[in-house]
Amino acid sequence: MISFLRGTLITKAPASPKGAYFVVDVHGVGFEVFTSQRSVLSAGTEGSEVLIHTFLVVREDAMTLVGFNSREERDLFSILQGASGVGLKVALALLDTLSVSEVAQAVVSGEHKLLTAAKGVGPKLAQRIVLDLKEKMTTWRQSAIQQADLESTKSGLTVPQTDAFTEAETVLLSLGYTPLEVQKSLAAISGQQADATTSENILRDSLQWLAQTL
Repeated sequence: MISFLRGTLITKAPASPKGAYFVVDVHGVGFEVFTSQRSVLSAGTEGSEVLIHTFLVVREDAMTLVGFNSREERDLFSILQGASGVGLKVALALLDTLSVSEVAQAVVSGEHKLLTAAKGVGPKLAQRIVLDLKEKMTTWRQSAIQQADLESTKSGLTVPQTDAFTEAETVLLSLGYTPLEVQKSLAAISGQQADATTSENILRDSLQWLAQTL
């Protein structure tokens, strides 16, 4: 499996008859990488160096390289392939419409109606996605939280271990923010006097920080 491509972004096409895609030049070889519109729009400018996290979709009649700006989006795409009735187009439609956090939250919480916002995802398919992937998505999300804690430690992010900060963290995760986004926001505002700060104030300041940063 091709895990990632590092090279020069030659083309970024958010819309075309065949869908959104990148063309990445890796040492003189041009790789066509299908992706979500979200990834195309958030990618760097043409001519810049990029790192694309990839997943190779193998079928009887074709091999298609799919890739994203973030590892989390690539991993979620891979998980979505495990649901009955979800192929490349449906998975990309979900990632076009919803963020990684929104898809994960919808599946884990069983809110299948949120998934129907994506093109090609009707109520029956949305229910099937939740049924097939809820356990796997929950495990993946817990692993992501542990990884975010590890990355926070390595990056020197410090979050006060108080009841107020723990409660605010739980609420932010339930809102669909990724564990690392939550850790960064809490670390950014932790300069306040943690022992005198309520969870409501922490939550308010974190949401303001996230709105300004993301």
